[in-house]
Amino acid sequence: RLARQYHPDVSASPDASARFVKISEAYQVLSDPNRRAAYDRGEYGRQKRTFYASHAAEVAAIQREFDRMVDEMIAHERQETAARSHAVLLVVPLFLAAFYFMAAKPPIMENLDFAGRALTIVLGICGLVYLVKNLSLALARYTYEVPKHLISVFRQESPRGKVISRKAGLVFLICGYMVSLGLGHVVGKFLPLHYGPALSPAILLGIIIYPPIAVLIIGSIRRLGIRLGLF
Repeated sequence: RLARQYHPDVSASPDASARFVKISEAYQVLSDPNRRAAYDRGEYGRQKRTFYASHAAEVAAIQREFDRMVDEMIAHERQETAARSHAVLLVVPLFLAAFYFMAAKPPIMENLDFAGRALTIVLGICGLVYLVKNLSLALARYTYEVPKHLISVFRQESPRGKVISRKAGLVFLICGYMVSLGLGHVVGKFLPLHYGPALSPAILLGIIIYPPIAVLIIGSIRRLGIRLGLF
Protein backbone atom coordinates (compact mmCIF):
# COMPACT_ATOMS: atom_id res chain seq x y z
CA ARG A 1 0.00 0.00 0.00
CA LEU A 2 2.81 2.40 0.80
CA ALA A 3 4.53 1.50 -2.47
CA ARG A 4 1.41 2.41 -4.41
CA GLN A 5 0.94 5.61 -2.39
CA TYR A 6 4.48 6.89 -2.92
CA HIS A 7 5.13 5.47 -6.38
CA PRO A 8 6.88 8.19 -8.44
CA ASP A 9 4.34 7.82 -11.22
CA VAL A 10 1.41 8.29 -8.82
CA SER A 11 2.43 10.54 -5.95
CA ALA A 12 2.85 14.28 -6.36
CA SER A 13 4.94 14.56 -3.20
CA PRO A 14 8.40 16.02 -3.84
CA ASP A 15 10.03 13.34 -1.71
CA ALA A 16 8.04 10.48 -3.24
CA SER A 17 11.08 8.94 -4.92
CA ALA A 18 13.11 8.94 -1.72
CA ARG A 19 10.26 7.42 0.27
CA PHE A 20 9.65 4.86 -2.46
CA VAL A 21 13.29 3.76 -2.27
CA LYS A 22 13.08 3.39 1.53
CA ILE A 23 9.82 1.42 1.27
CA SER A 24 11.33 -0.79 -1.42
CA GLU A 25 14.42 -1.44 0.68
CA ALA A 26 12.30 -2.26 3.73
CA TYR A 27 10.32 -4.77 1.69
CA GLN A 28 13.47 -6.33 0.29
CA VAL A 29 14.77 -6.85 3.84
CA LEU A 30 11.57 -8.06 5.47
CA SER A 31 10.58 -10.42 2.65
CA ASP A 32 13.93 -12.23 2.53
CA PRO A 33 14.81 -14.34 5.63
CA ASN A 34 18.55 -14.11 4.90
CA ARG A 35 18.52 -10.33 4.49
CA ARG A 36 16.30 -9.94 7.54
CA ALA A 37 18.70 -12.02 9.63
CA ALA A 38 21.64 -9.95 8.33
CA TYR A 39 19.76 -6.77 9.20
CA ASP A 40 19.07 -8.04 12.71
CA ARG A 41 22.80 -8.75 13.10
CA GLY A 42 23.65 -5.25 11.87
CA GLU A 43 25.35 -6.59 8.72
CA TYR A 44 22.83 -5.57 6.06
CA GLY A 45 24.12 -2.01 5.67
CA ARG A 46 27.54 -3.30 4.60
CA GLN A 47 26.16 -5.89 2.17
CA LYS A 48 23.16 -4.26 0.57
CA ARG A 49 24.98 -2.67 -2.40
CA THR A 50 27.43 -5.40 -3.28
CA PHE A 51 25.22 -6.62 -6.12
CA TYR A 52 24.93 -3.22 -7.86
CA ALA A 53 27.52 -1.09 -9.60
CA SER A 54 25.97 2.15 -8.36
CA HIS A 55 23.19 3.57 -6.25
CA ALA A 56 21.29 4.53 -9.42
CA ALA A 57 21.37 0.95 -10.68
CA GLU A 58 20.12 -0.25 -7.29
CA VAL A 59 17.23 2.22 -7.34
CA ALA A 60 16.31 1.24 -10.90
CA ALA A 61 16.34 -2.47 -10.03
CA ILE A 62 14.21 -1.95 -6.93
CA GLN A 63 11.77 0.23 -8.86
CA ARG A 64 11.38 -2.43 -11.55
CA GLU A 65 10.63 -5.02 -8.87
CA PHE A 66 8.09 -2.78 -7.21
CA ASP A 67 6.49 -1.88 -10.52
CA ARG A 68 5.86 -5.58 -10.99
CA MET A 69 4.48 -5.88 -7.47
CA VAL A 70 2.15 -2.90 -7.90
CA ASP A 71 0.87 -4.28 -11.19
CA GLU A 72 0.14 -7.62 -9.50
CA MET A 73 -1.65 -5.86 -6.63
CA ILE A 74 -3.82 -3.85 -9.01
CA ALA A 75 -4.66 -6.97 -11.03
CA HIS A 76 -5.56 -8.83 -7.82
CA GLU A 77 -7.81 -5.98 -6.66
CA ARG A 78 -9.56 -5.92 -10.03
CA GLN A 79 -10.15 -9.66 -9.86
CA GLU A 80 -11.48 -9.35 -6.32
CA THR A 81 -13.80 -6.50 -7.31
CA ALA A 82 -15.09 -8.49 -10.27
CA ALA A 83 -15.69 -11.54 -8.05
CA ARG A 84 -17.59 -9.46 -5.47
CA SER A 85 -19.75 -7.82 -8.12
CA HIS A 86 -20.48 -11.23 -9.64
CA ALA A 87 -21.59 -12.56 -6.24
CA VAL A 88 -23.83 -9.53 -5.74
CA LEU A 89 -25.34 -9.98 -9.20
CA LEU A 90 -26.24 -13.53 -8.23
CA VAL A 91 -27.89 -12.88 -4.88
CA VAL A 92 -29.66 -9.55 -5.44
CA PRO A 93 -31.47 -10.54 -8.69
CA LEU A 94 -32.42 -13.86 -7.12
CA PHE A 95 -34.09 -12.19 -4.15
CA LEU A 96 -35.68 -9.43 -6.24
CA ALA A 97 -37.03 -11.90 -8.80
CA ALA A 98 -38.51 -14.06 -6.04
CA PHE A 99 -40.13 -10.98 -4.47
CA TYR A 100 -41.54 -9.77 -7.79
CA PHE A 101 -42.89 -13.14 -8.79
CA MET A 102 -44.74 -13.63 -5.53
CA ALA A 103 -46.04 -10.05 -5.58
CA ALA A 104 -47.22 -10.04 -9.21
CA LYS A 105 -47.79 -13.79 -9.75
CA PRO A 106 -47.69 -13.36 -13.53
CA PRO A 107 -49.61 -16.13 -15.36
CA ILE A 108 -46.74 -16.81 -17.72
CA MET A 109 -46.98 -20.58 -17.81
CA GLU A 110 -50.76 -20.56 -18.19
CA ASN A 111 -50.59 -18.31 -21.27
CA LEU A 112 -47.97 -20.38 -23.10
CA ASP A 113 -48.51 -23.28 -25.45
CA PHE A 114 -46.71 -26.60 -25.07
CA ALA A 115 -43.56 -25.45 -26.89
CA GLY A 116 -43.38 -22.28 -24.82
CA ARG A 117 -43.78 -24.21 -21.58
CA ALA A 118 -41.10 -26.69 -22.61
CA LEU A 119 -38.72 -23.84 -23.52
CA THR A 120 -39.42 -22.10 -20.20
CA ILE A 121 -38.70 -25.29 -18.26
CA VAL A 122 -35.45 -25.81 -20.19
CA LEU A 123 -34.41 -22.22 -19.44
CA GLY A 124 -35.33 -22.79 -15.80
CA ILE A 125 -33.11 -25.89 -15.64
CA CYS A 126 -30.23 -23.98 -17.26
CA GLY A 127 -30.78 -21.14 -14.81
CA LEU A 128 -30.75 -23.53 -11.85
CA VAL A 129 -27.50 -25.12 -13.04
CA TYR A 130 -25.95 -21.68 -13.57
CA LEU A 131 -27.15 -20.45 -10.18
CA VAL A 132 -25.99 -23.49 -8.20
CA LYS A 133 -22.61 -23.57 -9.93
CA ASN A 134 -21.87 -19.88 -9.37
CA LEU A 135 -23.24 -19.80 -5.84
CA SER A 136 -20.97 -22.74 -5.02
CA LEU A 137 -17.99 -20.76 -6.34
CA ALA A 138 -19.02 -17.69 -4.35
CA LEU A 139 -19.45 -19.72 -1.17
CA ALA A 140 -16.07 -21.37 -1.67
CA ARG A 141 -14.46 -17.96 -2.16
CA TYR A 142 -16.06 -15.99 0.67
CA THR A 143 -16.98 -18.58 3.31
CA TYR A 144 -14.95 -21.04 5.33
CA GLU A 145 -15.88 -24.52 6.43
CA VAL A 146 -15.34 -25.42 10.08
CA PRO A 147 -14.05 -29.01 10.47
CA LYS A 148 -16.56 -31.23 12.24
CA HIS A 149 -13.89 -32.58 14.57
CA LEU A 150 -12.95 -29.05 15.72
CA ILE A 151 -14.62 -28.32 19.05
CA SER A 152 -13.50 -25.22 20.89
CA VAL A 153 -14.91 -22.89 23.53
CA PHE A 154 -12.96 -20.04 21.97
CA ARG A 155 -14.01 -17.87 19.05
CA GLN A 156 -13.23 -19.48 15.72
CA GLU A 157 -10.90 -17.21 13.75
CA SER A 158 -12.02 -16.89 10.14
CA PRO A 159 -9.47 -17.30 7.33
CA ARG A 160 -8.31 -14.18 5.57
CA GLY A 161 -10.88 -12.86 3.10
CA LYS A 162 -13.61 -15.22 4.34
CA VAL A 163 -15.97 -13.47 6.71
CA ILE A 164 -18.58 -16.13 7.56
CA SER A 165 -18.83 -19.90 7.78
CA ARG A 166 -20.24 -22.07 4.99
CA LYS A 167 -23.26 -22.97 7.10
CA ALA A 168 -23.99 -19.30 7.84
CA GLY A 169 -23.75 -18.48 4.12
CA LEU A 170 -26.22 -21.22 3.22
CA VAL A 171 -28.61 -20.11 5.97
CA PHE A 172 -28.42 -16.53 4.66
CA LEU A 173 -29.25 -17.63 1.11
CA ILE A 174 -32.15 -19.87 2.13
CA CYS A 175 -33.63 -17.41 4.63
CA GLY A 176 -33.18 -14.50 2.23
CA TYR A 177 -34.99 -16.37 -0.51
CA MET A 178 -37.85 -17.37 1.81
CA VAL A 179 -38.15 -13.84 3.19
CA SER A 180 -38.26 -12.46 -0.36
CA LEU A 181 -41.08 -14.86 -1.22
CA GLY A 182 -42.95 -14.01 1.98
CA LEU A 183 -42.65 -10.26 1.52
CA GLY A 184 -43.72 -10.58 -2.10
CA HIS A 185 -46.76 -12.58 -1.09
CA VAL A 186 -47.73 -10.00 1.55
CA VAL A 187 -47.20 -7.04 -0.78
CA GLY A 188 -49.15 -8.83 -3.52
CA LYS A 189 -52.29 -8.84 -1.37
CA PHE A 190 -52.37 -5.05 -1.44
CA LEU A 191 -51.95 -4.72 -5.20
CA PRO A 192 -55.16 -3.95 -7.15
CA LEU A 193 -54.93 -7.09 -9.25
CA HIS A 194 -56.76 -10.39 -9.31
CA TYR A 195 -54.72 -13.46 -8.46
CA GLY A 196 -55.32 -17.14 -8.57
CA PRO A 197 -54.55 -19.54 -5.75
CA ALA A 198 -51.44 -18.52 -3.85
CA LEU A 199 -49.91 -22.01 -4.01
CA SER A 200 -51.21 -23.37 -7.28
CA PRO A 201 -49.00 -25.82 -9.23
CA ALA A 202 -48.05 -23.05 -11.68
CA ILE A 203 -46.99 -20.77 -8.81
CA LEU A 204 -44.96 -23.52 -7.14
CA LEU A 205 -43.24 -24.27 -10.45
CA GLY A 206 -42.62 -20.57 -11.04
CA ILE A 207 -40.96 -20.20 -7.65
CA ILE A 208 -38.40 -22.77 -8.77
CA ILE A 209 -37.72 -21.74 -12.35
CA TYR A 210 -38.40 -18.00 -12.81
CA PRO A 211 -35.88 -16.47 -10.35
CA PRO A 212 -33.01 -18.61 -11.72
CA ILE A 213 -34.01 -17.56 -15.24
CA ALA A 214 -33.72 -13.92 -14.17
CA VAL A 215 -30.28 -14.58 -12.70
CA LEU A 216 -29.22 -16.39 -15.88
CA ILE A 217 -30.34 -13.49 -18.07
CA ILE A 218 -28.56 -10.88 -15.96
CA GLY A 219 -25.43 -13.02 -15.79
CA SER A 220 -25.45 -13.47 -19.57
CA ILE A 221 -25.86 -9.72 -20.11
CA ARG A 222 -22.97 -9.04 -17.73
CA ARG A 223 -20.73 -11.57 -19.48
CA LEU A 224 -21.62 -10.09 -22.88
CA GLY A 225 -20.79 -6.63 -21.57
CA ILE A 226 -17.42 -7.86 -20.32
CA ARG A 227 -16.65 -9.45 -23.68
CA LEU A 228 -17.62 -6.31 -25.56
CA GLY A 229 -15.48 -4.26 -23.23
CA LEU A 230 -12.41 -6.29 -24.24
CA PHE A 231 -12.50 -4.97 -27.76
